[in-house]
Amino acid sequence: MIKIDAYDLATYVKAQRGGPLLTILDEVRDLVFIKDVDGRFLFSNRAHLAHMGRTEEELAGKTDFDFFPARLAEAFYSAETHMFETLTPVIRLQESVDAKGQKFYSTAIKMLICDQRGNVLGLIGTVHRIAVDSKFDVEQSKAHILSVLRFQPGITPSQMQAFEASLPKVLESH
Repeated sequence: MIKIDAYDLATYVKAQRGGPLLTILDEVRDLVFIKDVDGRFLFSNRAHLAHMGRTEEELAGKTDFDFFPARLAEAFYSAETHMFETLTPVIRLQESVDAKGQKFYSTAIKMLICDQRGNVLGLIGTVHRIAVDSKFDVEQSKAHILSVLRFQPGITPSQMQAFEASLPKVLESH
């Protein structure tokens, strides 16, 4: 959980534009985005914008349902709604599509953004695309995923075990 000193996430994100944190996030290769509790995009880094094939203006205020097939958008929404209800970060291997309609797999880590009193304001998500073209790529991706997750704040041992158990099923099919 990330705590910020704000009562409105959209206003907070707007005030941070051009500041050091969002500038750093903009340079990250993985897809990084911030959404409010209604699933509306408030920030997307350059990698996320390129992945979506959209400009910041086209993405801001929209939801996954505006861009993804209904099945994928519903899966994203369901996981995020569950996170808001349980206050538990989302850690999952997921199928997705890019702006060109190409299917790929990725890891998604989504964490709550809360105000100082613990009220949920939204989420920050990071998505890491997984290469699954060969056995070597699968093993390298698996090792990378697990090393990243081990150092994520808020991830419980049971979440790690569940995630590790899901990896072979999805990755071995490729």
